Amino acid sequence: MRKLWGSLAALLVMTAALVIGPAGTACACSCAEPDPVKNAEWADLVFVGVVVDVDRPVFSTSTADLMTARLTVEQVRKGNAAGHVEVKTAMEGPSCGFDFVEGNRYLIYSREGQTSLCSGNQLLGAAPEVELEGDMPVAVLVGGGAVVLIAAIVLWWVLRRRQSARHGSGPADAGPAEAGPDGQDSA
Repeated sequence: MRKLWGSLAALLVMTAALVIGPAGTACACSCAEPDPVKNAEWADLVFVGVVVDVDRPVFSTSTADLMTARLTVEQVRKGNAAGHVEVKTAMEGPSCGFDFVEGNRYLIYSREGQTSLCSGNQLLGAAPEVELEGDMPVAVLVGGGAVVLIAAIVLWWVLRRRQSARHGSGPADAGPAEAGPDGQDSA
């Protein structure tokens, strides 16, 4: 029995050491050193653009789910593009997703409308002169919904009070209660 307890104690100590012990950085996405020549060869479209809108899925099940960045094209270095371009990428960095931020200017390498953290994209800086297309902020939607709800409750309350006043159904106007067959008030 002592041997069994000794083995269990040793197993517990080793498990704790593995769980609690030092851990290295975990990276699901690993990219080679950026090479602009290879990145340009890989891409069918290379351009400088400003992110005017980022559309992330509302209900995401994975970091690999795709989000869409809409960019205003400023300069094309390879391929054909004008006006606006939509580029898809994974939602987050662990799935090699590129983190687009509205209002920033980027050099983008894309192939078939997709790009990634490993494509060689570069942040070129902020572009405050470009108007963003972003969606309405969630706080505005929630605040507007709360205002409408409160207004509806107040309107219902006011109409109910007016209706009660018209019909004289206040407590002072109540007549004598009639007794039911069992001797209790029917009201």
